[in-house]
Amino acid sequence: MTEDITGDNTLSKNEIKNFILRVDLINNDQLDIAKIAETMSEYFDRTEKKQINKFSINFTKGSSELTKGDTFDYVLVSEEKSISMTFSETQCAFWLESNQYKDNSLYKGIMSKVVNVVDSLCGEAKSRRIGLRYVNQFKCKTKRNIGKIYGKRLSSVVRAMLSGEDLQSRVIGMEEYNDDGFKIRFQYGIPNKFYPSVIGVFDLLLDIDSFIESESGASEWEGIITSLNHAAYGKFVKEINPKYIEVLN
Repeated sequence: MTEDITGDNTLSKNEIKNFILRVDLINNDQLDIAKIAETMSEYFDRTEKKQINKFSINFTKGSSELTKGDTFDYVLVSEEKSISMTFSETQCAFWLESNQYKDNSLYKGIMSKVVNVVDSLCGEAKSRRIGLRYVNQFKCKTKRNIGKIYGKRLSSVVRAMLSGEDLQSRVIGMEEYNDDGFKIRFQYGIPNKFYPSVIGVFDLLLDIDSFIESESGASEWEGIITSLNHAAYGKFVKEINPKYIEVLN
């Protein structure tokens, strides 16, 4: 994970297993997701078009009517950059995913292109939600090693959740924070890759979802994403053992 405030704070050995950047859009007559996807496709190796069946029920005073319409999701894939980007008519959103996240260069260039394309094709396009999600997973062989990875607060919480029961199959905590409109949903604990078997391996989760739920113009998106990156990185540093962070550098 990186922080953009004062330069590149890349953790060269990060344990991010999945990264998602998502922008949910406000639908209007000018928004043409198919056209955005078509224009963006030149920056990717291939495009997969997925048809989605959409049903709706219209209620009137004396009856109801079921209607069916088809929408499409356009999945753009770059093998070279190890990313996929989905433009969804169904969800009125687009999102970028990768399991090879190293630093913010993964998305900064692509987001700049998206902003330019949206500005040129859709005029006053706006978002209603923007989010970055970093799913970190850390190898941890024994309960004793939890404190070598998590900071003092988290290691105490997880050990407390583990105490008293020998038959637990999963231990997950969740917290949410609201800092002047920027929100963080934060999950941690032992997901147990052998679930529903009893916990035998103590690999740890640190799932940080940093997001904002307010109306934003396309020209604001890159600045908002930078701020969300800062918030996620700050939470990561606060909750991980400083000595372990040195190992990741």
